[in-house]
Amino acid sequence: MSDMIKQMRRFFRFEGVSLEVVVVTALISYVLQINAIVGGEPLYMIAFFTLLPWIPLALFEGVWKVKNYSFIAVLGLFTVLQIGHFGEHVIQVVQLNMLNGTVACPPPVDTIDNAARAIQLGLREATMDPTYYSVDRIAKAGQDGMPLLDENGDYLVGPAACAIFGQLDLEVVHLAWELVGYFGTGLVLLAFPRNKWLFIALLALSWHALEHLTITYFYYFDQEPLWPGFQQLWATVPVSGNIFMAVPAGQVETMLNFYQAGGKFGLMANNGLFEQLTGYDGMPGRPELHMGYNLAITIPTVIGFLVELRKLRSRYLEQSFSELSVEQITSLSQRVDDVSFGKGDVILREGDPASHCFLIKEGLVAIYVDHGGPNEKKVAELRDGSLLGEMGLIDGKPRSATAIAMGRVGCLKIDAVTFRDLIDPTQGEFRSEATMRQVMRIADMRRADG
Repeated sequence: MSDMIKQMRRFFRFEGVSLEVVVVTALISYVLQINAIVGGEPLYMIAFFTLLPWIPLALFEGVWKVKNYSFIAVLGLFTVLQIGHFGEHVIQVVQLNMLNGTVACPPPVDTIDNAARAIQLGLREATMDPTYYSVDRIAKAGQDGMPLLDENGDYLVGPAACAIFGQLDLEVVHLAWELVGYFGTGLVLLAFPRNKWLFIALLALSWHALEHLTITYFYYFDQEPLWPGFQQLWATVPVSGNIFMAVPAGQVETMLNFYQAGGKFGLMANNGLFEQLTGYDGMPGRPELHMGYNLAITIPTVIGFLVELRKLRSRYLEQSFSELSVEQITSLSQRVDDVSFGKGDVILREGDPASHCFLIKEGLVAIYVDHGGPNEKKVAELRDGSLLGEMGLIDGKPRSATAIAMGRVGCLKIDAVTFRDLIDPTQGEFRSEATMRQVMRIADMRRADG
């Protein structure tokens, strides 16, 4: 368990972005969030402004993770997406069943017609122009399309049960999300073909994608009017700031297409195709059903990711210590630290004690003797895949040269204990003569160059 926690901490921390940038991003996110709350923005806009500053950071860190951890990072991305998607469904079900919410997605908008109905009902001033804002609160409608009242005679008011971002039941959004998850999971299965949990997730995704393909077909390709039906009317009322409430204002008879009449419930939901064909009346509602679908997808995806996370290893270590086994590379990956340097930074200083060395992942490092002195001399340039500072660990002497970053440089920092284990073929965890010879060969070449 401790190894798993260590791997998770390593994977989810920012490694390609400096702490200063993370702190500044967090402050900007907080300011934007407070501004949106004070401005009376709806929930999805508050969430949007809160997340907006993190997007470029997440993209940068994601690219770094993929470069370093390859397909495990891609699997991690899809795992986070599935957790987020499941979270949206959970929030929708909570809004619907615990907060008097109404599934009206997208929620009603303060249009001319909706504003006019509110004026007719005496719920808003006639001089107030429509704003075209989406509503945040909805008074629940009864069978006649008029407001339901509580025991005190007040409206039963709750949120638009559309989760945080309000796009959960827009068919094209949901279908695109499912297809990305489906093909993405299939892609990572090519890298992890023995991971049975990902196969289970793919099977659940296949059924969920079929549901949404069916619903989307009804939405886009079965739009011809079929029979008379009743459509809910809304009256929109300003509450405060940009917050609007939709009040039921009866129903209007109109021609409904198949999607509006029931096709939006899909295959297995209450009022869906299964119930229509069999006459059975006991399937869960669409929100609860699709939350269940996503639970069946998310759990095996998370387990599959955790299984692969146990094998997390740096491809840079695999390339440089190719003689070590997969298990040894995984263990070594947990014992090194990622560090980065900017142009002109001193990585190692001549005369300092040798307590660690580096494996250069990317960038160019210049090696100087007598740096800053009258006899300064540039003796070497080291690139990706080179060891840096290992000679002091081998001979136990102070640093024999100064290393300067010639641009942005990314390194893996290896402490003295781990390095000595790597070059000792007789004891310790690694015990690799081939690795010892590889390191000593590099050191001998460095001595010859010096």
